[in-house]
Amino acid sequence: MGYAEIVSAMVADLAGPGEPGLAVGVYEQGDLVFTASAGEACVEFGVPVDARTRFDIASASKQFTAAAALLLARDGKLDLDEGIHVHLPELSLPVPVTVRQCLQHTAGLPEWYSLVTVAGIPLYACSEERLVELFTGLRTLNYQPGTAFSYSNTGYVLTAAVIRRITGQSLNEFATERIFRPLGMNDTLFRDDVTAVLPRFAPGYNSDKGLVRADTVESAVGDGGLVTSVSDLAPWFGFLADGRVLGADLRDQLVENTAFKYSFGIYPIRIGELDGFGHAGGVPGYRSQLIYVPSAGIGVSLLSNQSRHDPVAIAAKVARIVTGQPQPVVDATPGDAEALAGHWFNEITDAAVEIELSDGGIRFQGEEFTHRADGVWRDESATELWLADGRLMMGTELIPARQITMVRREPATGARLPEGSFRNAEIGATLTIADGRLVTTGQPSLPLTPVSADAWQAGPLVTLYLEGGDLLLSSHGVRRMRFTPQEK
Repeated sequence: MGYAEIVSAMVADLAGPGEPGLAVGVYEQGDLVFTASAGEACVEFGVPVDARTRFDIASASKQFTAAAALLLARDGKLDLDEGIHVHLPELSLPVPVTVRQCLQHTAGLPEWYSLVTVAGIPLYACSEERLVELFTGLRTLNYQPGTAFSYSNTGYVLTAAVIRRITGQSLNEFATERIFRPLGMNDTLFRDDVTAVLPRFAPGYNSDKGLVRADTVESAVGDGGLVTSVSDLAPWFGFLADGRVLGADLRDQLVENTAFKYSFGIYPIRIGELDGFGHAGGVPGYRSQLIYVPSAGIGVSLLSNQSRHDPVAIAAKVARIVTGQPQPVVDATPGDAEALAGHWFNEITDAAVEIELSDGGIRFQGEEFTHRADGVWRDESATELWLADGRLMMGTELIPARQITMVRREPATGARLPEGSFRNAEIGATLTIADGRLVTTGQPSLPLTPVSADAWQAGPLVTLYLEGGDLLLSSHGVRRMRFTPQEK
Protein backbone atom coordinates (compact mmCIF):
# COMPACT_ATOMS: atom_id res chain seq x y z
CA MET A 1 0.00 0.00 0.00
CA GLY A 2 2.56 2.51 -1.21
CA TYR A 3 -0.04 5.23 -1.57
CA ALA A 4 -0.92 5.41 2.15
CA GLU A 5 1.75 7.89 3.17
CA ILE A 6 1.13 10.13 0.15
CA VAL A 7 -2.66 10.25 0.61
CA SER A 8 -2.41 10.70 4.38
CA ALA A 9 -0.09 13.68 3.95
CA MET A 10 -2.35 15.19 1.28
CA VAL A 11 -5.46 14.88 3.46
CA ALA A 12 -3.64 16.27 6.52
CA ASP A 13 -2.80 19.41 4.53
CA LEU A 14 -6.48 20.07 3.82
CA ALA A 15 -7.69 20.60 7.39
CA GLY A 16 -6.06 21.33 10.71
CA PRO A 17 -7.02 21.77 14.37
CA GLY A 18 -10.00 24.06 14.82
CA GLU A 19 -11.15 23.52 11.22
CA PRO A 20 -13.99 21.42 9.81
CA GLY A 21 -12.60 18.28 8.30
CA LEU A 22 -12.87 15.44 5.87
CA ALA A 23 -12.49 11.68 5.62
CA VAL A 24 -11.22 9.62 2.70
CA GLY A 25 -11.81 5.91 2.18
CA VAL A 26 -10.19 3.53 -0.31
CA TYR A 27 -11.88 0.23 -1.15
CA GLU A 28 -10.60 -2.86 -2.96
CA GLN A 29 -13.31 -5.16 -4.29
CA GLY A 30 -15.66 -3.80 -1.65
CA ASP A 31 -13.33 -4.00 1.35
CA LEU A 32 -12.27 -0.82 3.15
CA VAL A 33 -8.48 -1.06 3.01
CA PHE A 34 -7.39 2.47 3.88
CA THR A 35 -8.73 5.61 5.53
CA ALA A 36 -7.33 9.06 6.13
CA SER A 37 -8.97 11.90 7.98
CA ALA A 38 -8.18 15.41 9.16
CA GLY A 39 -9.88 18.30 10.88
CA GLU A 40 -12.83 18.20 13.21
CA ALA A 41 -16.32 16.77 13.00
CA CYS A 42 -17.48 19.29 15.61
CA VAL A 43 -15.35 22.42 15.82
CA GLU A 44 -17.14 23.69 18.93
CA PHE A 45 -16.09 20.67 20.99
CA GLY A 46 -12.89 19.72 19.18
CA VAL A 47 -14.16 16.29 18.09
CA PRO A 48 -11.87 14.91 15.36
CA VAL A 49 -13.09 13.33 12.13
CA ASP A 50 -12.49 9.59 11.79
CA ALA A 51 -13.64 6.76 9.56
CA ARG A 52 -16.94 6.41 11.45
CA THR A 53 -17.89 10.10 11.36
CA ARG A 54 -21.20 10.48 9.58
CA PHE A 55 -21.73 13.18 6.95
CA ASP A 56 -24.56 14.40 4.77
CA ILE A 57 -23.37 13.33 1.30
CA ALA A 58 -25.80 15.59 -0.62
CA SER A 59 -26.30 14.62 -4.29
CA ALA A 60 -24.11 11.53 -4.02
CA SER A 61 -27.29 10.19 -2.37
CA LYS A 62 -29.01 9.93 -5.76
CA GLN A 63 -27.58 6.49 -6.59
CA PHE A 64 -29.27 5.06 -3.48
CA THR A 65 -32.63 6.61 -4.42
CA ALA A 66 -32.24 5.20 -7.92
CA ALA A 67 -31.42 1.76 -6.51
CA ALA A 68 -34.61 1.89 -4.42
CA ALA A 69 -36.68 2.69 -7.53
CA LEU A 70 -34.97 -0.07 -9.51
CA LEU A 71 -35.75 -2.56 -6.73
CA LEU A 72 -39.43 -1.64 -6.94
CA ALA A 73 -39.30 -2.04 -10.71
CA ARG A 74 -37.71 -5.48 -10.30
CA ASP A 75 -40.51 -6.36 -7.87
CA GLY A 76 -43.02 -5.53 -10.62
CA LYS A 77 -44.55 -2.70 -8.58
CA LEU A 78 -43.15 0.21 -10.58
CA ASP A 79 -42.94 0.76 -14.33
CA LEU A 80 -40.01 3.12 -14.97
CA ASP A 81 -41.57 4.23 -18.26
CA GLU A 82 -45.01 4.96 -16.86
CA GLY A 83 -45.97 8.56 -16.08
CA ILE A 84 -45.43 9.59 -12.47
CA HIS A 85 -48.94 11.06 -12.49
CA VAL A 86 -50.22 7.49 -12.20
CA HIS A 87 -48.98 7.51 -8.61
CA LEU A 88 -49.18 11.29 -8.07
CA PRO A 89 -52.51 12.16 -9.76
CA GLU A 90 -52.56 15.63 -8.21
CA LEU A 91 -49.80 16.77 -10.56
CA SER A 92 -50.84 19.04 -13.45
CA LEU A 93 -47.90 18.43 -15.80
CA PRO A 94 -48.85 19.06 -19.45
CA VAL A 95 -47.33 15.80 -20.74
CA PRO A 96 -46.39 12.52 -19.06
CA VAL A 97 -43.07 12.47 -17.20
CA THR A 98 -41.64 9.06 -16.34
CA VAL A 99 -39.62 7.87 -13.36
CA ARG A 100 -36.79 6.94 -15.74
CA GLN A 101 -36.71 10.53 -17.00
CA CYS A 102 -36.78 11.82 -13.42
CA LEU A 103 -33.81 9.65 -12.46
CA GLN A 104 -31.79 10.46 -15.59
CA HIS A 105 -32.45 14.23 -15.57
CA THR A 106 -34.26 14.22 -18.90
CA ALA A 107 -37.74 15.10 -17.59
CA GLY A 108 -37.49 18.85 -18.13
CA LEU A 109 -38.66 19.49 -14.57
CA PRO A 110 -37.77 22.91 -13.12
CA GLU A 111 -35.25 22.81 -10.25
CA TRP A 112 -37.01 22.93 -6.89
CA TYR A 113 -34.24 24.86 -5.11
CA SER A 114 -34.82 27.74 -7.55
CA LEU A 115 -38.60 27.44 -7.31
CA VAL A 116 -38.70 27.75 -3.53
CA THR A 117 -36.30 30.69 -3.64
CA VAL A 118 -38.56 32.55 -6.07
CA ALA A 119 -41.70 31.54 -4.16
CA GLY A 120 -40.25 32.66 -0.82
CA ILE A 121 -40.47 29.23 0.82
CA PRO A 122 -37.70 28.80 3.43
CA LEU A 123 -35.60 25.64 3.21
CA TYR A 124 -36.59 24.54 6.72
CA ALA A 125 -40.18 24.23 5.46
CA CYS A 126 -39.18 22.01 2.53
CA SER A 127 -40.49 18.57 3.39
CA GLU A 128 -41.45 16.01 0.76
CA GLU A 129 -45.11 16.81 1.36
CA ARG A 130 -44.59 20.57 0.98
CA LEU A 131 -42.58 20.19 -2.22
CA VAL A 132 -45.11 17.84 -3.83
CA GLU A 133 -47.75 20.45 -2.98
CA LEU A 134 -45.61 23.08 -4.73
CA PHE A 135 -45.12 20.84 -7.78
CA THR A 136 -48.87 20.22 -8.02
CA GLY A 137 -49.36 23.55 -9.77
CA LEU A 138 -46.56 23.08 -12.31
CA ARG A 139 -47.81 23.11 -15.89
CA THR A 140 -44.67 24.34 -17.64
CA LEU A 141 -41.57 22.25 -18.27
CA ASN A 142 -38.14 23.40 -19.37
CA TYR A 143 -38.37 21.22 -22.50
CA GLN A 144 -40.22 18.20 -23.91
CA PRO A 145 -39.37 15.23 -21.66
CA GLY A 146 -36.74 12.90 -23.07
CA THR A 147 -35.28 15.39 -25.56
CA ALA A 148 -32.48 16.96 -23.48
CA PHE A 149 -30.49 16.71 -20.28
CA SER A 150 -30.69 19.20 -17.42
CA TYR A 151 -29.70 18.32 -13.89
CA SER A 152 -32.75 18.66 -11.65
CA ASN A 153 -33.23 17.63 -8.04
CA THR A 154 -37.00 17.83 -8.52
CA GLY A 155 -37.22 14.45 -10.24
CA TYR A 156 -35.56 12.71 -7.31
CA VAL A 157 -37.90 14.25 -4.74
CA LEU A 158 -40.84 13.13 -6.89
CA THR A 159 -39.33 9.64 -7.11
CA ALA A 160 -39.22 9.50 -3.32
CA ALA A 161 -42.88 10.51 -3.27
CA VAL A 162 -43.74 7.77 -5.81
CA ILE A 163 -41.97 5.18 -3.63
CA ARG A 164 -44.05 6.31 -0.64
CA ARG A 165 -47.31 6.08 -2.62
CA ILE A 166 -46.51 2.55 -3.83
CA THR A 167 -45.11 1.07 -0.63
CA GLY A 168 -46.65 3.17 2.14
CA GLN A 169 -43.10 3.67 3.40
CA SER A 170 -40.88 6.70 3.35
CA LEU A 171 -37.77 6.49 1.18
CA ASN A 172 -35.72 6.07 4.35
CA GLU A 173 -37.88 3.22 5.61
CA PHE A 174 -37.87 1.44 2.26
CA ALA A 175 -34.12 1.92 1.66
CA THR A 176 -33.31 0.77 5.19
CA GLU A 177 -35.35 -2.39 4.75
CA ARG A 178 -34.26 -3.26 1.21
CA ILE A 179 -30.76 -1.75 0.85
CA PHE A 180 -29.00 -0.64 4.02
CA ARG A 181 -29.94 -3.47 6.37
CA PRO A 182 -29.27 -6.28 3.87
CA LEU A 183 -25.87 -4.78 3.04
CA GLY A 184 -25.02 -4.24 6.70
CA MET A 185 -24.90 -0.45 6.38
CA ASN A 186 -26.18 0.16 9.89
CA ASP A 187 -24.93 3.77 10.13
CA THR A 188 -26.57 4.88 6.87
CA LEU A 189 -29.99 6.50 6.49
CA PHE A 190 -31.93 9.15 4.62
CA ARG A 191 -32.19 12.02 7.10
CA ASP A 192 -35.82 13.03 6.55
CA ASP A 193 -36.10 14.43 10.07
CA VAL A 194 -33.45 17.10 10.58
CA THR A 195 -34.37 17.38 14.27
CA ALA A 196 -33.33 13.77 14.96
CA VAL A 197 -30.19 13.27 17.07
CA LEU A 198 -27.64 11.14 15.19
CA PRO A 199 -24.58 9.78 17.00
CA ARG A 200 -21.26 10.74 15.37
CA PHE A 201 -22.98 13.08 12.89
CA ALA A 202 -20.81 16.02 11.82
CA PRO A 203 -22.48 19.44 11.58
CA GLY A 204 -21.70 21.41 8.45
CA TYR A 205 -19.58 24.57 8.19
CA ASN A 206 -18.78 27.29 5.68
CA SER A 207 -15.64 29.43 5.81
CA ASP A 208 -16.12 31.75 2.81
CA LYS A 209 -16.58 34.74 5.15
CA GLY A 210 -15.21 33.46 8.42
CA LEU A 211 -16.15 30.11 9.90
CA VAL A 212 -19.91 29.73 10.35
CA ARG A 213 -22.33 26.84 10.76
CA ALA A 214 -24.07 25.72 7.58
CA ASP A 215 -26.29 22.81 8.56
CA THR A 216 -28.82 21.08 6.30
CA VAL A 217 -32.29 22.27 7.29
CA GLU A 218 -34.61 20.78 4.65
CA SER A 219 -36.16 17.38 5.35
CA ALA A 220 -37.02 16.46 1.75
CA VAL A 221 -34.73 13.62 0.64
CA GLY A 222 -34.10 11.52 -2.43
CA ASP A 223 -32.14 14.16 -4.29
CA GLY A 224 -29.83 14.25 -1.27
CA GLY A 225 -30.06 13.80 2.47
CA LEU A 226 -28.22 10.49 2.85
CA VAL A 227 -26.09 10.29 6.01
CA THR A 228 -23.22 7.82 6.04
CA SER A 229 -19.50 7.37 6.79
CA VAL A 230 -16.49 6.15 4.82
CA SER A 231 -16.55 3.02 6.97
CA ASP A 232 -20.23 2.28 6.37
CA LEU A 233 -19.90 2.79 2.60
CA ALA A 234 -17.73 -0.33 2.19
CA PRO A 235 -20.65 -2.72 1.50
CA TRP A 236 -22.01 -0.33 -1.11
CA PHE A 237 -18.69 -0.39 -2.96
CA GLY A 238 -18.89 -4.18 -2.76
CA PHE A 239 -22.27 -3.99 -4.48
CA LEU A 240 -20.85 -1.64 -7.11
CA ALA A 241 -18.00 -4.14 -7.66
CA ASP A 242 -20.04 -7.26 -8.34
CA GLY A 243 -23.67 -6.78 -7.35
CA ARG A 244 -23.32 -8.68 -4.10
CA VAL A 245 -26.41 -9.04 -1.87
CA LEU A 246 -28.70 -6.83 -4.00
CA GLY A 247 -28.02 -8.54 -7.32
CA ALA A 248 -25.73 -8.12 -10.33
CA ASP A 249 -28.75 -7.28 -12.50
CA LEU A 250 -29.56 -4.29 -10.29
CA ARG A 251 -25.94 -3.18 -10.29
CA ASP A 252 -25.67 -3.41 -14.08
CA GLN A 253 -28.84 -1.41 -14.60
CA LEU A 254 -27.72 1.23 -12.11
CA VAL A 255 -24.48 2.01 -13.91
CA GLU A 256 -25.52 1.66 -17.55
CA ASN A 257 -24.70 4.65 -19.75
CA THR A 258 -27.41 6.62 -21.49
CA ALA A 259 -27.59 8.85 -24.54
CA PHE A 260 -27.11 11.85 -22.28
CA LYS A 261 -24.24 10.27 -20.30
CA TYR A 262 -26.08 9.97 -16.99
CA SER A 263 -27.30 6.66 -15.70
CA PHE A 264 -29.35 6.14 -12.53
CA GLY A 265 -27.79 8.48 -9.98
CA ILE A 266 -24.34 7.78 -11.42
CA TYR A 267 -22.33 9.28 -14.25
CA PRO A 268 -19.14 8.25 -16.09
CA ILE A 269 -15.84 9.58 -14.71
CA ARG A 270 -12.40 9.46 -16.31
CA ILE A 271 -9.44 8.75 -13.99
CA GLY A 272 -6.34 9.18 -16.13
CA GLU A 273 -6.63 6.45 -18.76
CA LEU A 274 -9.20 4.48 -16.75
CA ASP A 275 -12.98 4.58 -17.00
CA GLY A 276 -14.94 4.85 -13.78
CA PHE A 277 -18.26 6.10 -12.50
CA GLY A 278 -19.60 7.89 -9.48
CA HIS A 279 -21.28 11.06 -8.27
CA ALA A 280 -20.38 14.22 -6.37
CA GLY A 281 -22.46 16.06 -3.80
CA GLY A 282 -22.57 19.58 -2.47
CA VAL A 283 -24.91 21.53 -0.20
CA PRO A 284 -24.05 24.34 2.21
CA GLY A 285 -21.78 22.79 4.83
CA TYR A 286 -21.08 19.48 3.08
CA ARG A 287 -19.14 18.12 0.11
CA SER A 288 -18.77 14.53 -1.13
CA GLN A 289 -17.55 12.37 -4.00
CA LEU A 290 -17.88 8.64 -4.59
CA ILE A 291 -15.82 7.03 -7.38
CA TYR A 292 -15.52 3.42 -8.51
CA VAL A 293 -12.99 2.25 -11.14
CA PRO A 294 -14.10 -1.24 -12.28
CA SER A 295 -10.95 -2.27 -14.15
CA ALA A 296 -8.84 -1.63 -11.06
CA GLY A 297 -11.43 -2.85 -8.56
CA ILE A 298 -10.82 0.38 -6.63
CA GLY A 299 -13.33 2.67 -4.97
CA VAL A 300 -12.71 6.07 -3.37
CA SER A 301 -14.97 8.11 -1.12
CA LEU A 302 -14.45 11.63 0.15
CA LEU A 303 -16.81 13.11 2.73
CA SER A 304 -16.43 16.60 4.18
CA ASN A 305 -18.28 18.99 6.50
CA GLN A 306 -16.58 22.03 4.97
CA SER A 307 -18.02 23.87 1.95
CA ARG A 308 -14.66 25.08 0.69
CA HIS A 309 -13.30 21.60 -0.03
CA ASP A 310 -13.37 20.59 -3.71
CA PRO A 311 -14.53 16.96 -3.56
CA VAL A 312 -14.19 16.28 -7.28
CA ALA A 313 -10.56 17.40 -7.49
CA ILE A 314 -9.50 15.79 -4.20
CA ALA A 315 -11.16 12.42 -4.80
CA ALA A 316 -9.88 12.28 -8.38
CA LYS A 317 -6.35 12.97 -7.16
CA VAL A 318 -6.66 10.17 -4.60
CA ALA A 319 -8.06 7.81 -7.24
CA ARG A 320 -5.14 8.55 -9.56
CA ILE A 321 -2.63 7.92 -6.80
CA VAL A 322 -4.24 4.64 -5.75
CA THR A 323 -4.67 3.31 -9.30
CA GLY A 324 -1.19 4.41 -10.38
CA GLN A 325 -2.42 6.97 -12.91
CA PRO A 326 -0.31 10.11 -13.40
CA GLN A 327 -1.60 13.43 -12.13
CA PRO A 328 -2.41 16.07 -14.78
CA VAL A 329 0.75 17.81 -15.89
CA VAL A 330 0.94 21.49 -15.02
CA ASP A 331 2.55 22.71 -18.22
CA ALA A 332 1.61 26.37 -18.36
CA THR A 333 2.23 27.95 -21.75
CA PRO A 334 1.44 31.38 -23.19
CA GLY A 335 -2.16 31.68 -24.34
CA ASP A 336 -4.41 34.30 -25.91
CA ALA A 337 -6.31 35.39 -22.80
CA GLU A 338 -7.86 38.31 -24.67
CA ALA A 339 -9.74 35.86 -26.91
CA LEU A 340 -11.66 34.50 -23.91
CA ALA A 341 -12.06 37.67 -21.86
CA GLY A 342 -15.46 39.31 -21.84
CA HIS A 343 -19.12 38.40 -21.56
CA TRP A 344 -20.56 35.03 -22.56
CA PHE A 345 -24.09 33.67 -22.64
CA ASN A 346 -25.46 30.14 -22.39
CA GLU A 347 -28.38 29.94 -24.83
CA ILE A 348 -29.70 26.77 -23.18
CA THR A 349 -29.78 27.95 -19.55
CA ASP A 350 -29.77 31.74 -20.12
CA ALA A 351 -26.81 32.05 -17.75
CA ALA A 352 -24.60 35.08 -18.35
CA VAL A 353 -20.97 34.89 -17.23
CA GLU A 354 -17.86 37.04 -17.43
CA ILE A 355 -14.25 36.00 -17.94
CA GLU A 356 -11.70 38.47 -16.59
CA LEU A 357 -8.03 38.94 -17.34
CA SER A 358 -5.62 38.20 -14.49
CA ASP A 359 -1.86 38.07 -14.08
CA GLY A 360 -0.68 35.41 -16.49
CA GLY A 361 -4.10 34.01 -17.21
CA ILE A 362 -7.85 34.42 -16.81
CA ARG A 363 -10.27 34.40 -13.90
CA PHE A 364 -13.69 32.73 -14.14
CA GLN A 365 -16.21 32.37 -11.31
CA GLY A 366 -13.55 33.26 -8.76
CA GLU A 367 -11.04 30.67 -9.98
CA GLU A 368 -7.72 31.24 -11.74
CA PHE A 369 -7.20 29.41 -15.05
CA THR A 370 -3.85 28.62 -16.65
CA HIS A 371 -3.24 27.96 -20.33
CA ARG A 372 -1.80 24.51 -21.02
CA ALA A 373 0.18 23.08 -23.90
CA ASP A 374 -2.90 21.34 -25.33
CA GLY A 375 -4.53 24.75 -25.90
CA VAL A 376 -7.05 24.38 -23.06
CA TRP A 377 -7.36 26.65 -20.02
CA ARG A 378 -7.72 24.73 -16.73
CA ASP A 379 -8.15 25.54 -13.04
CA GLU A 380 -7.00 23.41 -10.11
CA SER A 381 -10.23 21.39 -10.04
CA ALA A 382 -9.80 20.33 -13.71
CA THR A 383 -12.54 22.59 -15.08
CA GLU A 384 -11.60 23.36 -18.68
CA LEU A 385 -12.30 26.32 -20.98
CA TRP A 386 -11.52 26.52 -24.68
CA LEU A 387 -12.72 28.15 -27.89
CA ALA A 388 -14.32 26.25 -30.76
CA ASP A 389 -15.59 28.09 -33.84
CA GLY A 390 -15.87 31.31 -31.87
CA ARG A 391 -17.86 29.71 -29.05
CA LEU A 392 -16.73 29.21 -25.48
CA MET A 393 -16.70 25.58 -24.40
CA MET A 394 -16.65 24.54 -20.75
CA GLY A 395 -16.17 21.03 -19.41
CA THR A 396 -14.00 18.91 -17.19
CA GLU A 397 -11.43 16.25 -17.96
CA LEU A 398 -13.04 14.07 -15.29
CA ILE A 399 -16.46 14.02 -17.02
CA PRO A 400 -15.64 14.42 -20.73
CA ALA A 401 -19.21 13.78 -21.88
CA ARG A 402 -20.62 16.83 -20.11
CA GLN A 403 -19.84 20.09 -21.92
CA ILE A 404 -21.44 23.53 -21.95
CA THR A 405 -21.43 25.88 -24.95
CA MET A 406 -21.62 29.67 -24.65
CA VAL A 407 -21.78 32.47 -27.21
CA ARG A 408 -20.32 35.94 -26.88
CA ARG A 409 -22.96 38.53 -25.97
CA GLU A 410 -22.05 42.03 -24.93
CA PRO A 411 -24.22 43.80 -22.34
CA ALA A 412 -26.59 46.54 -23.48
CA THR A 413 -26.52 50.00 -21.99
CA GLY A 414 -29.36 52.19 -20.80
CA ALA A 415 -32.12 49.59 -21.13
CA ARG A 416 -34.44 49.20 -18.15
CA LEU A 417 -37.22 46.80 -17.26
CA PRO A 418 -40.63 48.36 -16.58
CA GLU A 419 -41.48 48.69 -12.93
CA GLY A 420 -44.33 46.73 -11.42
CA SER A 421 -45.33 43.35 -10.01
CA PHE A 422 -45.49 40.12 -12.01
CA ARG A 423 -47.02 36.84 -10.87
CA ASN A 424 -46.69 33.15 -11.74
CA ALA A 425 -49.80 31.24 -10.70
CA GLU A 426 -48.14 27.81 -11.08
CA ILE A 427 -46.01 28.25 -7.96
CA GLY A 428 -47.83 31.25 -6.44
CA ALA A 429 -44.81 33.54 -6.72
CA THR A 430 -44.62 37.30 -7.29
CA LEU A 431 -41.68 39.30 -8.65
CA THR A 432 -41.44 43.06 -8.28
CA ILE A 433 -39.27 45.41 -10.34
CA ALA A 434 -38.60 48.68 -8.51
CA ASP A 435 -35.78 51.22 -8.68
CA GLY A 436 -33.75 49.02 -11.00
CA ARG A 437 -33.85 46.04 -8.63
CA LEU A 438 -35.59 42.66 -8.47
CA VAL A 439 -37.58 41.90 -5.32
CA THR A 440 -38.83 38.40 -4.51
CA THR A 441 -40.68 37.22 -1.41
CA GLY A 442 -38.39 36.60 1.53
CA GLN A 443 -35.18 37.35 -0.40
CA PRO A 444 -32.86 40.38 -0.50
CA SER A 445 -33.45 42.64 -3.49
CA LEU A 446 -30.95 42.31 -6.34
CA PRO A 447 -29.70 44.99 -8.73
CA LEU A 448 -30.65 44.47 -12.38
CA THR A 449 -27.85 44.59 -14.96
CA PRO A 450 -28.47 44.45 -18.73
CA VAL A 451 -26.66 41.50 -20.29
CA SER A 452 -28.04 41.95 -23.82
CA ALA A 453 -30.59 44.02 -25.67
CA ASP A 454 -33.43 41.89 -24.29
CA ALA A 455 -32.08 40.31 -21.10
CA TRP A 456 -31.22 41.48 -17.59
CA GLN A 457 -29.31 39.68 -14.89
CA ALA A 458 -30.22 39.80 -11.19
CA GLY A 459 -27.42 38.34 -9.12
CA PRO A 460 -25.35 35.48 -10.50
CA LEU A 461 -28.17 32.99 -11.12
CA VAL A 462 -31.23 34.89 -12.41
CA THR A 463 -31.84 36.17 -15.96
CA LEU A 464 -35.00 38.08 -16.89
CA TYR A 465 -36.61 38.72 -20.28
CA LEU A 466 -39.52 40.91 -21.32
CA GLU A 467 -41.91 39.29 -23.82
CA GLY A 468 -45.22 40.82 -24.80
CA GLY A 469 -45.48 42.60 -21.48
CA ASP A 470 -44.76 39.41 -19.51
CA LEU A 471 -41.60 38.80 -17.52
CA LEU A 472 -39.72 35.56 -18.22
CA LEU A 473 -37.39 34.21 -15.51
CA SER A 474 -34.52 31.80 -16.00
CA SER A 475 -32.49 30.56 -13.06
CA HIS A 476 -30.51 27.48 -12.11
CA GLY A 477 -32.59 24.63 -13.56
CA VAL A 478 -35.53 26.89 -14.51
CA ARG A 479 -36.04 27.94 -18.13
CA ARG A 480 -38.07 31.09 -18.90
CA MET A 481 -40.87 30.73 -16.39
CA ARG A 482 -43.60 33.22 -17.28
CA PHE A 483 -44.78 35.93 -14.87
CA THR A 484 -47.73 38.10 -15.96
CA PRO A 485 -48.11 41.76 -14.93
CA GLN A 486 -50.45 42.56 -12.05
CA GLU A 487 -52.84 45.46 -12.11
CA LYS A 488 -51.80 48.32 -9.88
